[in-house]
Amino acid sequence: MVTEDANAFVLEKAGFQISAEPVVGYEWTQVQTPVWHTRGMLVYGARVVVGHRWLSGEGEYTLGTTNETFPTQDQNIKTDKQNARLGLRSSKSVGPFFDFLFRIGGQATKNQTTTTTISTATSLTASSDWAIHPYAGVGLQANLLKMISISLEATYLFRNLKDWSGNDVQTSASLKIQLPH
Repeated sequence: MVTEDANAFVLEKAGFQISAEPVVGYEWTQVQTPVWHTRGMLVYGARVVVGHRWLSGEGEYTLGTTNETFPTQDQNIKTDKQNARLGLRSSKSVGPFFDFLFRIGGQATKNQTTTTTISTATSLTASSDWAIHPYAGVGLQANLLKMISISLEATYLFRNLKDWSGNDVQTSASLKIQLPH
């Protein structure tokens, strides 16, 4: 996910920090069902982090649209989706330029509208239900300059604890730019 931090709001006192930042980008998720494939989603939303560097709470809300194509089945699935995350995160410096990140929590997902096209037949499914699943993730952030950082993250979303093929791995690459205020 590419993140531009153009107008982040940050309050800090004695190591305790409250930050809010916009999230805009593209997320790739590896999905094993019905067949192994990658699902892409353009996302936008906001993230709030509260606490100390070594332990803080995080909340994130994003909207997006996925588009999955299965050429061998002549099928396309387009889904409008909302994700809300609430959890804990911790980061630790590993050298002068790198930070290691660990996160754990829960993600609520709502598929608002799903449009499935098989050959020329199209069906539309609307849902008002939220699905809640635990997640755990790791990441590495490189701080290039005071205002620029790049991070790589992988988050495992536990959709089904009995059948691990139903779980997702969400990977992201982020560029964070803090513009002078």
